[in-house]
Amino acid sequence: MPRKLPPLNALRTFEAAARLSSFTQAAEELCVTHGAVSQQIRALEDYFGQPLFDRMHGKVALNPAGLDLLPAIGSSLDRIASASAKLMIGDGPEILTVNVTTIFASHWLIARLRDFQQRHPEIEVHLAPSPSFPDNLGRDVDVAIRWGASNMPNTRVEKLIDVDTFIACAPSLISGKNSLQKPQDLLAHNLIHDDDGQAWQILLQELGVEGRKPIKDLFYADSGLALQEAVEGGGLIVAGSLLAARDLEAGRLVIPFDCFIPHRKDYHLYYPEQAVSQPKVELFCAWIHEQAANYRGNARDYSRFMV
Repeated sequence: MPRKLPPLNALRTFEAAARLSSFTQAAEELCVTHGAVSQQIRALEDYFGQPLFDRMHGKVALNPAGLDLLPAIGSSLDRIASASAKLMIGDGPEILTVNVTTIFASHWLIARLRDFQQRHPEIEVHLAPSPSFPDNLGRDVDVAIRWGASNMPNTRVEKLIDVDTFIACAPSLISGKNSLQKPQDLLAHNLIHDDDGQAWQILLQELGVEGRKPIKDLFYADSGLALQEAVEGGGLIVAGSLLAARDLEAGRLVIPFDCFIPHRKDYHLYYPEQAVSQPKVELFCAWIHEQAANYRGNARDYSRFMV
């Protein structure tokens, strides 16, 4: 008996529009016009005899019927994409795409990836760095390693590494103009942020620093740029132990005050539920957890970098 299926092109269009919550972005992704997307969605809604989106002031959002449909369509397209990729690869290595931030890759992951490649030469790891969480996890991206934990549907989230935080700066700031002798001296310097200011707020409270504002707040959306600003002597930063380790070891950064916040944040591993049975994902997840356990086991005493 032949399967009774909705129009397949319309399903693909629906999945893109639902995932992106935008007909315009779906049109850009699929390389078609906005009108073509609207036409495909209307055709699908006519097929089911009910709307799948709520349309409000130029914006779209899934209604209950659309929410019921999306998981089945998304997982089916993921399986098709995975099977297609395997057929296209043939006898060559299987590609595993890992999304990370550039600084996490350069300061921690890359040095360890050689071990994975030696153990699993049949899997070729492609790094896909981005400043924000990928919206194509499960399609173009197999796994992601990101700062913090977020609950997302049909996605597994596993904790990898705790990060301790502390204040760090270039050695030149310690005894230069406005030398750092006591915590209140922090306010005579630029404070560097790679978040919305929360990290500095916590550290200043811990140190009992109150009163006027620092000379200047410097905000960076990229942790690597913020850390480099600190290395160049542009101010002080609330540094994470994992990313600051190399600069501390090399003497490019020092810790001016005895104030450490253990396990303030952490890195997590993300991958789709339907990828659990994929050997490449299973092998990488087991390996990265092993690397994270080794890192945690080699406890570091950051107080030795205090001045």
